[in-house]
Amino acid sequence: MSTANTLSEKKETIRSFFDSIASRYDRINQVLSWNLDDRWRKRAVKLVFSGQERSILDLGIGTGKFIQLFSIRKSWDRLVGLDFSLNMLFEARKELSSKVLLVSADFHDIPLQAQSFDLVISSYTLRSVQDLPGFAREIHRLLNPGGKAALLCLTRPVHPIWRILAYPYLKFFLPLMGGALSGHQDAYHFLSESILTFQEPEKTVALLKQEGFRDAKIYRFTFGLATLIVAYK
Repeated sequence: MSTANTLSEKKETIRSFFDSIASRYDRINQVLSWNLDDRWRKRAVKLVFSGQERSILDLGIGTGKFIQLFSIRKSWDRLVGLDFSLNMLFEARKELSSKVLLVSADFHDIPLQAQSFDLVISSYTLRSVQDLPGFAREIHRLLNPGGKAALLCLTRPVHPIWRILAYPYLKFFLPLMGGALSGHQDAYHFLSESILTFQEPEKTVALLKQEGFRDAKIYRFTFGLATLIVAYK
């Protein structure tokens, strides 16, 4: 089987996972993270938002929580959210203003014009991307000169003790409880493994620099359970 076919199959599997849990995604995440997921989003917005941005794109918009926090801070010229899960977009449409344009598309072939956004954001999505260099190139293409990328990721703690303590939660509790609450065990096994095996933030920063980004910074939240990466074009 070719690499292209393998990647296509992985994308379809991931898409089916998110489609299957879309209606309960937010409630389950709040339970599994003790509501930390919302706190991490709010903290990220405080670090990222300057007030000078006029256009914003949310890649992997999910149910729309991240872009909504930005949208209420000012009047934007353009707000766009993209996701490949139609069910997630359906949930986002329930919550977001009609001013937010929702686009159904794959991360690796985004049907939007180059140099269209001052800010590109993404939350808890990076671990699902199958072609990270291609994803980084697309973000770079879409950003205006001087524009900013803000990627909020689920990660593993840096300190050895916290990493040891987090392992059984990520390996056993998360897929067990997530599967029980959602009725889709496979989806939360995937989410668990994607966090446990995803590359360290420093490697993601190195990748962004290779694709032309500059001034990349790492902000770790709650001992490193979540990480915000900010970089400029």
